[in-house]
Amino acid sequence: MAAEKTPPDLVAETDDLWAVEYVRRHRFGAHSRNPHPHVKSCKSDSSRIHAVPRVVAPRSAVQQHVEDVSVELSRSADRVILVGHSYAGMIISGVVEMNPTQVRRLVFLDAFIPEDEQSVLDLLPPEIGTYLRSVARDHGDGWRLPGGEEQLDLWGLKPGETRDFVRARLCDFSLRSFEEPLRLPANRKASIPSTFVSSVAEEYPARPFFAPFSAKARALGWEVAELKTGHDCHVERPGEVANIFLNE
Repeated sequence: MAAEKTPPDLVAETDDLWAVEYVRRHRFGAHSRNPHPHVKSCKSDSSRIHAVPRVVAPRSAVQQHVEDVSVELSRSADRVILVGHSYAGMIISGVVEMNPTQVRRLVFLDAFIPEDEQSVLDLLPPEIGTYLRSVARDHGDGWRLPGGEEQLDLWGLKPGETRDFVRARLCDFSLRSFEEPLRLPANRKASIPSTFVSSVAEEYPARPFFAPFSAKARALGWEVAELKTGHDCHVERPGEVANIFLNE
């Protein structure tokens, strides 16, 4: 029997720290340690996965999240794979812009693929921005986007264990994170091998918002993998997602 491939170091910026741990437990074993109150480093015999949680505050935004991940990246002596799910496609794009020599590969999990000076709201239909601003105004003190059942529906999570799992860990967003443009003047992600994981379940309501980024990835010549899941592919199919990390 062939020897198992050595897992790489992964750094994942995620609004759901638990998601990377969930994938890791399904693929690499369950031993973990917590060296820092804001960073969970997960370690098996031959891999390290560092997940950097997203800070939610009135003034927290894209650049702060990029800097948070860059700090974690600086702790690694090796070149790493950067993994970003959804909004975190913005973050890993910003991190590789600042630290191109430390990154060996990018993995976008049903994520935004931005260009220079674009914000998340620039990448979504205008009516979505209008709606999110009204939610922040009416329900989030002008800045917060509360998490709730509507998001779970949008992400295509059916009633049951997986939806319950995500609901228990759901957190809010800051509107400013969606409004702040990301600076990518050198577009350094273009020089890094990249993979896009596209969630393509038929009953996934947010699929039209992320399908353009799958098409963009194909046009750029990236590797594109399709999983028949909703938006949280890493929760619905953790083993398959982990295998994509290993497929180099």
